[in-house]
Amino acid sequence: MPDLSVIVPARDAAESLPLLLRSLESQTLPRDRFEVVRDEVANRSRARNRGVEAARSELYAFTDADCVASPVWLHELLACAGSAQLVAGEVKLRTREEPNAVERFEALWRFGQAAWVKDGWAATANLLVHADAFAAIGGFDESWRHIGEDVDFCFRARDAGYALSYCPSALVDHDGESELRPFLLRFFRHGYSANQAFYRFGVGHRAWRDPLPALAGDRALRRYGQMPDGFDAAEWRRMSRLARAGYAARVAGSVWAELLRAR
Repeated sequence: MPDLSVIVPARDAAESLPLLLRSLESQTLPRDRFEVVRDEVANRSRARNRGVEAARSELYAFTDADCVASPVWLHELLACAGSAQLVAGEVKLRTREEPNAVERFEALWRFGQAAWVKDGWAATANLLVHADAFAAIGGFDESWRHIGEDVDFCFRARDAGYALSYCPSALVDHDGESELRPFLLRFFRHGYSANQAFYRFGVGHRAWRDPLPALAGDRALRRYGQMPDGFDAAEWRRMSRLARAGYAARVAGSVWAELLRAR
């Protein structure tokens, strides 16, 4: 069995990190030890790269501090690690028993790992990477200011000829947003990062060029990939308002990226 290191960037994660660590202790694979690597100025990319520098393994499994891994997570990732140098597991949103509107929206539209893999990338909340491929790709680009470093990493892997596969049986649960402000901030960062991806790889969506979904709830919802049935009128209005607000924040992030680019 190849050696494997689990790499978790963590900042202000005092509440969520113990849950993740307990789930790692419960893995069906034998475990060796945990090592804490401190980097006070780390962004996510820097933190993951520092974790890799400290690792001495053939495989790196990336997840986030606000995730909880299923007991067979690592076992299933290894089982799926055939000819592909990158393996993406499934990510599901974890919500409270009585979720509020933001949490219900997140549960429907936050993650789409299977579809993302078809588009050539995966969220690093659940991603296995061979060490030799990671080294050849050059690790995560630390210049990414916000989210989107996982898209950049996977596209550079693709351009280098490395395959990405999907492993639905390797599951982690991920916390979602529950308050409006962090919800909107994440959409702002999505808009910013999507603009970067467009100019770097010719993919992604420059939201500032298509602002109408910020005004029409059904168009905004379609932007997120699905139109679930079963909403009553009140729930539809709540989801539409959140979709419009989120898309408006995404447009703002896209505009901000363009302004910085023009400097």
